[in-house]
Amino acid sequence: MKLLYFALLIPTLVYSFVPTQRSDCSAIDLRNELLGKVRNQGPIAWCYSFTAADMLNEHYQISERISAADVAIGYNQTNIGLFMRWLDANVISRKDPNIKNEAHQTGFNKKALLSTMKDGWCPESVFPSEKWTKITLTKGNFRTEEVNLKEAMKDIAFLFETRKSLTSENLPFYFQFKNVDANVFLELLDTKFLAGFYFKLRERVCAQDRISFDHSSKVKMSFKSPHIFQSVAEQLEKEKIVGLDYDSRILKDSSSRGFKINQLHTSIILGRRWNSETNSCEYLIRNSWGEDCGRYDPTYECQEGHVWLGESKIFSSMTSIVYMP
Repeated sequence: MKLLYFALLIPTLVYSFVPTQRSDCSAIDLRNELLGKVRNQGPIAWCYSFTAADMLNEHYQISERISAADVAIGYNQTNIGLFMRWLDANVISRKDPNIKNEAHQTGFNKKALLSTMKDGWCPESVFPSEKWTKITLTKGNFRTEEVNLKEAMKDIAFLFETRKSLTSENLPFYFQFKNVDANVFLELLDTKFLAGFYFKLRERVCAQDRISFDHSSKVKMSFKSPHIFQSVAEQLEKEKIVGLDYDSRILKDSSSRGFKINQLHTSIILGRRWNSETNSCEYLIRNSWGEDCGRYDPTYECQEGHVWLGESKIFSSMTSIVYMP
């Protein structure tokens, strides 16, 4: 998997892609009740885990949402996850003072799918992926609020740095989950590294609710090539969604081209249609920025967080696709 990471560091090769013909661009839309509404990763960079969770929900036809937070923290304990954290902290984001105070965020969709199938899945209702419940303790009273994961990680980093002086009497706040109260949260903070806290949290929260998949499936990855959309078509026509690795700048700016490693983003392709105005095939992208369409280039058609992108725009910014045949 290290070779995979370094492969993405190589500048994107200049290809003359083979556009899809109108006769091969029949209308497909795989949105359904099982996938539900578009989730919102917020300021946390777990796009790959939100994508993996949705792909597993769809592939195994699981009606209850799979926790993307569980997928991400489980990924962080794999060899590639540990390597990626080291690389991010020491090379890519070494100038970011907050990088060591957060659970590692970037990752690969394919590895996340494989590691989750091995570990089993935890329900979103048990281990939330968008907001965590913060309990603030003051003078015998408590206040409850929902906090996005970025802010929660900052709070947890503060507690971790002061953990040696914390007791059940002076703990200023904690984050509440199933199987985790103030005393258990304090116990989980007693670890050498902050990453270890998140792993123990995941294990404790999901201990009674982790569910094994009834079988293991193959996961395939195809790098950008002139005929990459043929592979996309094969999956869509079998009613299978496809993970897309690409540069996120294309979502905000339709004129963006090329790929930068620090802009790597992962979403899902779950539909296509023919655009008679541009005389080209378009694909429906299920992103993980929530249902608000305000963050996208205004020239795109956005439908509750699903965005239609032209084939050439996707090709110019993509690196690979991942699918479960």
